[in-house]
Amino acid sequence: MNIAIAVTNNMVTEHFGHCDYFLVHELNGDKIVGTRIIKNPPHQKGFLPSFLKKQAVDVVICGNIGEMAVKMFEEIDITVLRGVCGRADEIVDQYLKGNLSSSDIICREHAHHHE
Repeated sequence: MNIAIAVTNNMVTEHFGHCDYFLVHELNGDKIVGTRIIKNPPHQKGFLPSFLKKQAVDVVICGNIGEMAVKMFEEIDITVLRGVCGRADEIVDQYLKGNLSSSDIICREHAHHHE
């Protein structure tokens, strides 16, 4: 199983689509057996869910995320844990221990300008 954490400066990014990179951990049970960094490609509406599916991601961990992105992830069987904040290394540790929960909050406003 692979989990992808949306990261900027070693922290879970406040808004999913604006992360600098995804920290992808390959898991075997509750152990990390591999880690890779995938640079976030230039923003394109609706692109990231299929992009991460092609990277064999099963779970996405992020801060805020839009409703359309959540629906797109659900349609391709990728679980999204949203409303998460903190250091990426601490967050993956919480996930492995079963102590990470998702909020039901959906980002409905964008303070960012997409070009």
